[in-house]
Amino acid sequence: MVSHDLKSPLRSIDTLTAWLKEDYKSNIDVSGNENLDLIRSNVEKMDSLISGILEYSTIGKNRTQVYDVNINRLIDEIIDIIDIPENISIIKRELPIVRGDKFRLQQLFQNLITNAITFNDKEQGYVEIGYIEQENFWEFYIKDNGKGIEEVYFDKIFMAFQKLENNSKSTGIGLSIVKKIIDLYDGSIWLTSKLGEGTIFNFTLKK
Repeated sequence: MVSHDLKSPLRSIDTLTAWLKEDYKSNIDVSGNENLDLIRSNVEKMDSLISGILEYSTIGKNRTQVYDVNINRLIDEIIDIIDIPENISIIKRELPIVRGDKFRLQQLFQNLITNAITFNDKEQGYVEIGYIEQENFWEFYIKDNGKGIEEVYFDKIFMAFQKLENNSKSTGIGLSIVKKIIDLYDGSIWLTSKLGEGTIFNFTLKK
């Protein structure tokens, strides 16, 4: 209810600025158009943040069925719906079928993959997705050759609203959603990273 009430005025602001751009396009100068675009950009950012808060708050609240989820197919579906720049290659190793809930597992993998793409500054970047089978759990990894993360921030990045840099594409809630889903599956997550060379996120899901 709160999410709906917050989004309603945002939609109104977005619509009104669109009307202003259209109805007064001959009267608004370049600077005015830039300011209207900035308003719309911030409205979009706020909308994404509200959606993120809603997703975070509902994880673990609703009981869901546990069933077989083909992670190979899930990653293919994620690749089809996210924006992948031409300079980024996705390397997908053979992945297992796990027991879980498809919606939550999609949130988990999609947040980690989009993060790896967003913070990759290389001319030829890559994101590699694979796993190592352990006796009692699946150990997945998502590896990239992006900017890297300083060790002092390894714990901080899993806290809600924590961002390492002012990136308009980031709401600061994606990794906290990841952590909450992994906790729900009695797993753990950790990372290794080197500035300028890249990051590897490892996480486990119980079999």
